[in-house]
Amino acid sequence: MKQKIYKRLNKKLPKYQGIISEFEFMKYWPVIKRWAIVNYDLKSGVELEVLLVLYSKKLFTRTELKEQLNYMSWDAGMLKRLEEKGMIQVWIKRSWGESNIYNLTHKSKKMISGIYKKMLGLEPIPESPRRNRVFRENAPFHQKTLAKAITKVNEERKRRPFLE
Repeated sequence: MKQKIYKRLNKKLPKYQGIISEFEFMKYWPVIKRWAIVNYDLKSGVELEVLLVLYSKKLFTRTELKEQLNYMSWDAGMLKRLEEKGMIQVWIKRSWGESNIYNLTHKSKKMISGIYKKMLGLEPIPESPRRNRVFRENAPFHQKTLAKAITKVNEERKRRPFLE
């Protein structure tokens, strides 16, 4: 019996050919997404995804927004909520039955560019309580677990940066 196990262990195992991906940074998306939702008071990941779509659009009307986001599960009050949070603003107010033209505010553009930088490893996710709510003393349990994940992501990024 021992000989069989010993023979099996001495056999040369085939080398595992792991996938080396240029886009390995996507594994950090869940952590960065939760960080953005918590720190920018977004209701859900859908609001963040809507802002990501609108970031490349520059200017849009309500009807263009509905056409663009037809495949997403977004509610009718989302545009108003994002406007109240200071993420979207009316760029040109129209009259006589024309549609208002909207754009993203400086706050949301800065948030999205920060998300891109964090995804690419150009800057770490902040770990100070002043800049990140999940590191505060009175944070709820789910945010404390997110804080551990953020620390782990930052440590991994220090050891092995994506872009150099």
